Formats: sequence, structure tokens, C-alpha cells
Amino acid sequence: MKIPTLKVSRNVLSLLTAAFLFVRPAFCALLPSGGGYQIASSVIDNGGGAKLSGGEYALKGSIGQNDLPPGPSRSNGGDYSKRKGFYDPPHFTYQSGLATTLVMGTGDVQLFFPANSVNKEVFDITLNKNPLYQPISIDPSKITDASQKMLDNEGGWAQLLPSNMSEMAIFDEQSYFTDTLANKGTMSMRYKDDNDDGILDDSDPSVRVDTLNTWLLDESVNSWVMVPGLGVDKESKTLTAYFGLAGVYALIGTLDTTVTNVKAYPVPFRPNGPQAGLLKGQTGTEAKGIIFESLPQTGRIEIYTLDGRLVRKLATPTSGPAVMSWNVKTASGEKVASGVYIWRVISGANVKTGKLMVIW
Repeated sequence: MKIPTLKVSRNVLSLLTAAFLFVRPAFCALLPSGGGYQIASSVIDNGGGAKLSGGEYALKGSIGQNDLPPGPSRSNGGDYSKRKGFYDPPHFTYQSGLATTLVMGTGDVQLFFPANSVNKEVFDITLNKNPLYQPISIDPSKITDASQKMLDNEGGWAQLLPSNMSEMAIFDEQSYFTDTLANKGTMSMRYKDDNDDGILDDSDPSVRVDTLNTWLLDESVNSWVMVPGLGVDKESKTLTAYFGLAGVYALIGTLDTTVTNVKAYPVPFRPNGPQAGLLKGQTGTEAKGIIFESLPQTGRIEIYTLDGRLVRKLATPTSGPAVMSWNVKTASGEKVASGVYIWRVISGANVKTGKLMVIW
């Protein structure tokens, strides 16, 4: 539907705008337009759903609240760039009966709200990537307190990187909306792994991407609470989870004690045979030894003979990739004899076993 326009002189329009700005509530936008949005700009949607822009602010117009499926991929609705000198961070106003997809300008966070999630006819949403130092409504000391509890219980692997945190607020002219959503939405948050090694960039000790989960700050007890997740997309480097409340969300890792995916190869290990080499299907080299992959960050590898004699014990790597090699030697440095061996990986209460065959 086209919005009718009224021709007024530039001076009159300036005076009216200035008067409105003086009396307008803090959470109102200047100009309603674009499929249920209220946008702070100097343009009027022509009803065709084209991309709107003005005052360093851009968004999709009438298509902004299409019922788009949730997921880590970037959507067309709610695409915006930060408007300096106005709302910081920027926010939109939505209609309750329409589904909403909002993507942060950097692509770091994407929200999907189903229709009728908020029991207000009109409401604002904003995303803030710096709640620790520039909060919207949160007390930053609650974040600090909750994060220290995580470190005390989980160790350095549960460190919270500021880049992995986002504050999401819902509000109207009267108050912030803190009730549970009538229909859960989804949130996708991006993590950094620029070299694709499966380790969270800038983490020390190394935090493995596979251990990341989405956590919500419980302000009543100053603690992080895990949110049900939909998994990691390593191609887009995003983690998607359900959310039912506004608040501060974060990606936090843990110590990796999983042994489920541990494997050892090649089997058989035959470094001097006709198929020796490191390629797929080949039987290995003496220099490389036997490789163990997908190891936990704490625990050990034990190698036994078939009659139960311990041959070698190795500590699993606490940092870096979850891979290490065994040189197929005993603790005293002697080559093991040709034969079948049992390996066992232990991490806390988690145990996995397998077989190896050595042929010299």
C-alpha cells in the first residue's frame, strides 16, 4: 500500500521534524514505512518492497517480514547497516502478527521470530555486540560474575570471548519486554576460525569448535544457562540455537572429553609393504607412525598386546588439533613386534577401544 505524501515547504518540514524529535519517546522511530517496519530515514517506501536507504541506514522495505525459514544463511529481511549518530545500536519496530528475520550488519548474529511471538502489537528489537562495555539494559557485573563461575567450574576452556557475545532487547515506548516468547525463535551466532583448524581463534587454552554451545545469561542468579542447540555449521561458521527470552547470549566452549569419534589408522600398519605411503588406502610410513584422530583434550591412549601387557601410554593433546601419532615403539624406544594390538582411549569416564595390526 502506498503511503500518501503531503507537500510542504522545506522550512515548515524542518520545524515539524524538530518539534517531533523534541517530544518523541526514546524508543520511537521517525518514519513508519516498509512492510511493518518503522525506519529512521528520509525516504518513503513506494510499496514495491525495494531496498530503502537514507541517513546511512538501509533495509529491505515491504519484504522485511516475510515468513523466512530459520537457519544460519543470510536472509533478505532486516538487512541493515549501522546508522551513526542516531540509534546505537540501531533497531527496528515490528508487528506482532508477522514473522521477523533480522540480521546484524556484520552478519555476526541472525534472529528469526515466528509470528505472534511477542504479546505486543508493535515492538522494537535491537542487537548489541558489546553488552560488557556498552550495555542496553544489562548490568555488566552480572556477565563478569557468571563468566567467573564458568571458569571456576570448567577451567580456561570456558573462557568468554567478547566477540562471541550479543545482547538482544525487545521493548516498546513503555518498557522492556522480559516475558517468555509465545513461540520460540532461533538465533545464529558466528564464531571465528579463520584458518579452519577447528580451534576458536584467540582462545588460550585452545577451545575446539565442536565443544561450543549457546548460553543465556540468567540474571536472577548471575549464571550462564545452556540453550538447546540446532548444531554447528562449519561452512558458515555459525552456531544456531533456540531462544525464548530476550537477554545476553554467548558462545562458550568446554573441555573436550568426547571419545566417540576417535579412530586410529592405517590398519594394517605396514610401512615396508607394497602399498606403503600416506595416501588413502595405503599402509603408512615408519616416519609418520600410526595416527590417532578426534582425540579428547584430556586423557590418555594405552596400547596393549592381546594378552593384556601394556606396551605404551601416551597423553592426549590438551591444545591444538585433536590429532597425534604413535611411533609404534615401546616406552624404551624399541619397535614393537609384528602382531595385533589393542588400543584404548580414556577421558574421565569415557572409554573407547579398537584394534591395530603391525606388519614389519
